[in-house]
This record gives sequence, C-alpha cells and structure tokens, in this order.
Amino acid sequence: MSISIERLPSNVYQAKTDLPYSDVWKLHDLFEGLAFRSNLVLMGPKGIGKTMSFQSYAAAKSIPIVTFDCSEDVRRSHLLGNFIMRGNETPFMLGPLTTAFEVANDVGSCIVVLEEVNGLSPQMQKVLNPIADFRRRIEVPEAKMVFDLKPGAKIWLVGTMNTSAYGGVYALNEDLKSRFRMLSLGYPNPEEEAKIIASHFPGGKVDEKVLKKVMLLAQETRQKSLEYALSPRDVVQILEDAVAVGLERSLRIAIGKFEGEDQTTVKARITSIFGYTLTEKV
Repeated sequence: MSISIERLPSNVYQAKTDLPYSDVWKLHDLFEGLAFRSNLVLMGPKGIGKTMSFQSYAAAKSIPIVTFDCSEDVRRSHLLGNFIMRGNETPFMLGPLTTAFEVANDVGSCIVVLEEVNGLSPQMQKVLNPIADFRRRIEVPEAKMVFDLKPGAKIWLVGTMNTSAYGGVYALNEDLKSRFRMLSLGYPNPEEEAKIIASHFPGGKVDEKVLKKVMLLAQETRQKSLEYALSPRDVVQILEDAVAVGLERSLRIAIGKFEGEDQTTVKARITSIFGYTLTEKV
C-alpha cells in the first residue's frame, strides 16, 4: 500500500519582497559565494537582522525559503514529518527538512533556515547530519521513503543562533560545527544601526534627535551589566510606539522588558537621557 505524502504548495515558501532590510554587513555578497555550497550559521545578539538577511537574499534571488523555529522540545518527527489521522486515512505530513527537498525538486532550489539552531538538543542536531554533508539526503524509514535531490536541484542549509548565555540552548556538537561555517556578528556601529533602524520607516524618515537618544539608551543596556539588552529591533519598537502613543509612554512600555534592579537602573538612565521620571501612571 502506497503512503500518501502531504505538504504545502511550493509557492507558499516564496520569500517576502518588502522586507525593511539594510545590508550593513554586506552579507548578500558573502551569500553569493557560499549559497548552495557551504552550510552557514549566523551567530550574534537578538534583533540585529540575522534571519532577515537570509529572507531578503531569498527574495532578491526568487528562491523559496523554509524556516523552522528550533527549541529543546523539538523531536525527529518535527523536523522530518509524521503521520496524521484524518478519518480513515493516515497521510504523512512532511516536516521542514523533507519539505525543503520536495520544494527544491519542484522549483530547482530551496533555502532552509533553522532559527536558534542551538535550541536543538544534541540528539536532534545529529538529525541534520545527512542533509548537511555530502549525502544531501534524508532517510525516513517510517514513511518508507528516501528524500534525495534530483539532478540540478539544490538546498542551502543555514541557521541562526544567539549567544549561549540565553536560556534553553545547548552547545553545538562537533558533528554540526564541522558541517557548517560559523560567522559571528556583533551589534552594528552607531552609523550602521541608524541605517538599519531608518529602513523600517517610510522613506527612511525618523526623528534624528529622538533616534540618537534611544540608541544611546540601547547602547548603555549592552554593557553586559544588565540581563536584557535593547537590540536594534527594540529601538525600532520604541520609535514606532513613540509615533503612536508618545515617547514617554513608549519608554514606559520598553522598561517592561527589564526586571527588578535592572528596571530601576534603566528608569534612572531614561531620566538622565530623556528627562522623564517614569512612575506607575500610564
């Protein structure tokens, strides 16, 4: 008896073309040399555009992209697929890795982005080995199938990860490291960060005085004395909220990202930088 295989249509995986991405690191030039030749993990703080760099590259090249959010709860079936019950039928629903093979075979190429790849347990990291090395294939015995690439079809396996200081993550095992290039990124310099932030606003227009102050606050939270650091993404949120509800209320919302003594410290810095004394009043 043949097994029914199900997945979403390939056109579902087309990358968005209107992403507000500023390639300050010239990553797209790097991708041109590595894409479909070398697996790559981008490492760095949250909110600096690691995922968006892959998404915007895929959009520019009209390459389908499959993304998957990794965590310590991920099991083999989440990556490869599993049988589902539907009336009297039990079709096999593909996971992100097996879907990527089908999409690549359908349209010629596919990018697979594993978000927070270090969220995978060491055992689940090993599931990536056959797709990440010369084999470029996945065996799924329970579905009696081998997923392989047709001649000319190609897959680029990439990932993102924050630093190991974040909770719920593991060290990458040597198997995975040996199959990937590992590129570490830090926070952009102030000029580059300003470009990234401006790209999120219509016409790149943003109040420069407010931007400068919010960036100063963000930079001060990145001195490793606080549990949470404001990222470029957080700066964009503060500026967006400032337009919607006013700067003081926007900052009041932002301090919710901090706890305990850290929140007290950030309130003091807000008073120093902006002149606001934030109270419990909304």
